[in-house]
Amino acid sequence: MHMKRVLIASDDAHTRAWARSALDTLDITSREAAASDLPAVLSTDEVDLIVVDGGRDPEPVVQGVEEAMNIGLETRLFLLVEAGALPSLRLPARTAADFLVRGASSEELAARVRALLWPGEEASSQELLRIDHLTINLATYQAYLDGTPIDFTYLEYALFAFLVTHPNRAYSREILLQRVWGTDYYGGSRTVDVHIRRVRAKIGPELGKRLETVRNVGYLWNG
Repeated sequence: MHMKRVLIASDDAHTRAWARSALDTLDITSREAAASDLPAVLSTDEVDLIVVDGGRDPEPVVQGVEEAMNIGLETRLFLLVEAGALPSLRLPARTAADFLVRGASSEELAARVRALLWPGEEASSQELLRIDHLTINLATYQAYLDGTPIDFTYLEYALFAFLVTHPNRAYSREILLQRVWGTDYYGGSRTVDVHIRRVRAKIGPELGKRLETVRNVGYLWNG
């Protein structure tokens, strides 16, 4: 999967919190807004998906999204609706869209949103590691800090991912060379130090403190 931007819009704070919690396992960054503020938000924000509470009458929401698309908006739409809205429910034809009737489980919401955002390439939550404001996607070899991609080289990512997925255990430089660089690498072990410094610089000082140097041994990730 690839990190997506999601807007959760509802005039009910509990609905926004429920949706945010349900989608927390996905590889997304999310922000919230009142449904009544949606027209203004759509005119300024670029998002990959809008999850909006349409209530008993979602048609104004659909029309608002369609109007925004007429002036250049590119997004997908996911509607939360009341059962009473089903007889007249209409989804926009110009974009991928889906809906969920209020009362469904949070697991169903997450599954439907995942299929809408990543059709054919859904990844399980086990492939995502979240550490404070850091997300590592083991399926796509990508890492994000506060939703912004970290510009790791392949070896920087591989070294960091290895240590993070094997926390609280010290590894020597020689072992790291074997596990990350491979048995065919004949360079000096100090290249590990260089890559550790670069990783620390890219993840920032707070997370960098958890990438610890073990004197006379090597490195460990303090998980």
